Parts: sequence; C-alpha cells; structure tokens
Amino acid sequence: MDSMFYKIIFKAIENVENENLIMSFKDLDSINPIAIPSEFIKKLRDLSEDLENIIHFQNIEEVLIIGNFVPKYNYNYYLINLFEKLNGEKQGYLIGNVNKLGDIIIGVWPFNQLLLELTPDVIINTFDEMIKSPNNYRKICIISQ
Repeated sequence: MDSMFYKIIFKAIENVENENLIMSFKDLDSINPIAIPSEFIKKLRDLSEDLENIIHFQNIEEVLIIGNFVPKYNYNYYLINLFEKLNGEKQGYLIGNVNKLGDIIIGVWPFNQLLLELTPDVIINTFDEMIKSPNNYRKICIISQ
C-alpha cells in the first residue's frame, strides 16, 4: 500500500547552532476531506491570549510532501494543532487550507494512531472539546506559517 508523509520544517532560532527542527505527519488518506470550521482555529487563537495552556505562534518554514503519489489538493497554507491531554496522551493534526474547502485535516501525529478510529466526528469533537473545555488539556499549541 502506498503511503504519504508530510515533513514539516520549522524555522531555526538564531541563537541555536542546530539546523531547523523537523516533524513528520502521516497522511490521513480520507476519502472525503475532513473540514475544520474556521472559527475553531480562531477561537483557539483567542483563548491563547487568556489561558496559559494554549499557545499560538508562527514557525512553519516549509512543508515537504513525501510519498508515492500526488496529494489531492494544492494547499494555500498549513497549520499544526498539537495537544496533550491531562492523561499525558499527545496528538497532533496537520491542517491544510484549500480554496473553496477551507481548512481540512491532512495529516496526523504520532504515526501509531489507529487511523480507522479517527473519524470526522471524532476529530471535530476533539476540536470542540478543546474550545469548550480547554482545562481538560495540559497543553494546546497552534503553529502557523
């Protein structure tokens, strides 16, 4: 079975001698795009102004698509949503913006997630919970380009 990955390259910090940091996401490979309402990201950004466990910053330098086939869409920009639940479970979504579709989930982290369990309802409910009950999370991070 063919697989596709997204390699995210973050901007290096001037004072750090190391190269840029890299994070990889596995392609969600859903038949229909999983759209994230634009107000979810905006609400998380707004919450980051008041809550210490939510942060938002710009740091995506480049997104490389690695795999055996061509992605279904051309993306205008990318966002990353990383979060840690109170039980220590860490997850993340790579979001791509597509003309006429808006923000859609295109990748997941970590790779060992059971993709069959990540239905559109599960993903939308997770975003909804982050907004309505942000204290159920140790950390929520939105990274943009």
